[in-house]
Formats: sequence, C-alpha cells, structure tokens
Amino acid sequence: MGVLLIGASTVAAQPDGMTGAGVIQDPLEQIPIAIRVDSGPRSADEILSARLVPGAPAPASDRPVKVFETEVAAAGAPWLRLLFDEVVLSGDPGLGNDAFLWITSAADGAVQVMTQDDLEKWGHTSAYFNGDRVTVEVYAYPNTGPVSLSMSTALIGVAADATPESLCGTDNRVASTDPRSGRVLPAQCTAFMINDQTHNFLTAGHCAFGLSVVQFNVPPSTPTGVIVNPPPEDQYPVDQASVQFQFEGLGIDWAYFGCFENSNTGLTPFQAQGSFYVLGNTAPPVLNQTIRITGYGTDTTPNTANQTLQTDTGPYTSLSGDVIRYQVDTTGGNSGSAVIDLNTGLCIGIHTNAGCNAFGTGSNQGTNIKQTNLRNAISNPKGIAAAADCNNNGVPDSIDIAQGAADCNNNGVPDTCEAITTPADLNGDGFVDGADISVILNLFGSEGGAADLNQDGFVNGPDISIVLNLWGLPCGG
Repeated sequence: MGVLLIGASTVAAQPDGMTGAGVIQDPLEQIPIAIRVDSGPRSADEILSARLVPGAPAPASDRPVKVFETEVAAAGAPWLRLLFDEVVLSGDPGLGNDAFLWITSAADGAVQVMTQDDLEKWGHTSAYFNGDRVTVEVYAYPNTGPVSLSMSTALIGVAADATPESLCGTDNRVASTDPRSGRVLPAQCTAFMINDQTHNFLTAGHCAFGLSVVQFNVPPSTPTGVIVNPPPEDQYPVDQASVQFQFEGLGIDWAYFGCFENSNTGLTPFQAQGSFYVLGNTAPPVLNQTIRITGYGTDTTPNTANQTLQTDTGPYTSLSGDVIRYQVDTTGGNSGSAVIDLNTGLCIGIHTNAGCNAFGTGSNQGTNIKQTNLRNAISNPKGIAAAADCNNNGVPDSIDIAQGAADCNNNGVPDTCEAITTPADLNGDGFVDGADISVILNLFGSEGGAADLNQDGFVNGPDISIVLNLWGLPCGG
C-alpha cells in the first residue's frame, strides 16, 4: 500500500466541544472460518479420456471442461467471501483457452468468473456473495495442462450495527441512484469517481486501512440491517499499488486510488457507471451555498436503508484552512463521500468527521479539496491509477487493447492515438483491402515504387500476395 503519512488519532475535537469519532465507521465485521478444499491436479484431458467411448471420435478441443466442483457453506451466514490459498489455472489468455473459476451464490444465483489474472487483481479473494453457500467450479481446456485449487479460509458476515450518528437534528436523508459513488468494503466507507485521466477514486484517509472492494448498485439491506451485496459484476478490486493516503486528523484525511476492471464484464468502474465528479480547485468562502453529500451511511429508519446510497443537502457553514464544515446529515459509512457545492456542481471536499447532533447544532466536517498532499497525489498517480489513457476516454490503454482496440505494432498504445502506417495500405485509408489490390493492378508491371511491396524491383503477383496475407487488418507492415 502506498502510504504517504499515517496519523494516530481517529477523534478530532470540534468547536462545539463534541468529538468527531462518530462518523468514523468501524471496518465491516467479518469472521474467518476454516474450510478444507484441495482439488489436487486436474486436467481436461483426463476428464475427457474417462468419458470417451471406445471407437468414438475425440470431443471438440475448443470447449472448456468442468474438472472440479465443490461447495463452501457456513450455515446461517448473511454473506461470505472466499480466500484462495493456491490456484493454478493453465492455458494462454492470448489464445483464449485459459482456465477459469465459476463461483455461484446459492442465495441469489450471482456469478463471478475469475481467470489467473483476475485472481491476482483481487488479491486471491473473491467478491462478496450473499447467503451462506457458494459453489466453486473449475473449468479448463483440453491440451493446456493441469489445474488445481486449494482453500482453507472463508470470511462470513455477522449481524449489522447500524446506530445512526452525526445527524443534524432529524434524519432527512433520502435514497439516491447517483452512479458516481461506491460502497467500500471492508472499510464500510464511501468512495467516489473523479475527473482525473482514468477516473479514479477519492475517499477518507481513515478508510484506507480497509480498501479492498468497491461496490455499486447496492441493493437494500435485510429487515434486520445486514448489508446485501450487489452481484459480482458490480464489484471492483482495489489495486493496492495505487493507494495513496494521509490520515492526521481534521483537514488531513484523504485517500486516492484506482480499481482494476471487473472480472466478469471486463469493464472499468467508469465504463460501467458512466459518470464522475468534477473537482473544484478549492473550497470557496462561505456565501450561503447549499451542500450535498451522498453516501453509504448506517441507518435504522428503516433497517433496509442501512449502508445503502442516500443523499441529503444543507448549509455550508465554515471554511478554515483545510477543514470545511456543513450541516448535512451523515452517519458512519458516509466517510469518504464527496462534498458538493450545489451552486457550482463542483466537489469541494471529502467528508470525514462528525460534529452535528440531535439538537440540530454543530456541523459535520471534511477535508478541503485543495489540500496540498491530496493534490500532489492526484498529480502523481500510482499503479492502475497511473495507467496511460491516450484517447482520454476514461479507460486505461491496456484495457482498451484487451477489449479489442487495435495495437498493430504491439507498443501498448491504441492505434487511434498514433499515426500508424503500413506499406500494404497503399491508398492510406487505414485498412488493407480491395482498394489496395486496385492500386497494384493499376501499376502492374511497372518498376519499383510504393506498390512494390516485396522490393523485388517490379509491381507484380508477389505484391498482391502480401496484400492478401494482410487483408482486413488495420495495420500490417
């Protein structure tokens, strides 16, 4: 984890004599349980050989074969998450024959598909699955070698503690569908996407100790307040190498990080959610502005709203250096929410601390968006957060290419970002096709020139063969 500075205290004194500890949500309570799963070496070839009827033709080799299946159960648990000890998944991603895990929740049928690369990005853990049972299947392709899976631990959930805190009088929060804010687990915080090059995340610094997964499109909690997880396609693993944070009390409490693409959909959070907050340069002076805060705070009114996305507005009350204050309802779990100035629509801070009370006095508090180390971190991203995005579409170039963007010279830069030329593209339209054949035919028999692709001194049949071998490619020289 990329640590800038770590503070010692989670409680900050407020001007009204109250403490700011109330809004700092404890990490999600999760209990490790012992499980025993060891597939041993398995291969698709062994499975197919056992099934093969004497004299029958060999089965197709381009289809995955289930080589192992197991169930992980923890009776009565509201949710569970798998920890993988050792997984070997054979095959070649470049050939599309790499083995994969297929994990299914018995409670709601949610599925997560994971390759070896996905396991690395998820830190050898799974997504959060609702219910107390999941089935784990291992699929491999013929002629790709053995695979194996071993697990000795799973994490399970417990009943929720949803005590409301830091409300400014009556709780006026209402449900929100804002696509820019995600729920952070196990920190039980909020994070939000911003307008940097690849649309990374900000949250509170004290949440950095539990940055593992960011969830979107979170469903209602249970009637007793236990969180319910969205399907795996709405969960994204945090790249620990990207995390930069600082936590030294009021005004010095921020974190900046990036997430890997989803293992099921291949989409980044921005591709899936399609929106982000625009950062202001600084929190402005107080001039009767209205503030909005949207996040995943705890709640008991009703329990089903606990740690789901809710929003509230209220007055901007104070600016003091790197500390901003406002009378907007929040509770534990809202830490890391964007503080939005509705007059401009800009994000002016990160919500971090309590200060309001049931009498409607005091103010909740956050970090000014101009905080020097925060801005330095955004200007110097790390890990996946620093991935190049040459076409400024909010998607790292490596993911663009993995999803089909052309990179004919294999330099990691999509061809749309650079002038790619190939001798076989004789008419310069960016493709090798019939138009290039026509150029050769018009010059057939002439000496040399650009149409003499094999440089034998003449425009002739071998030059046509070169075009045919590169036919349809946007790059082929």
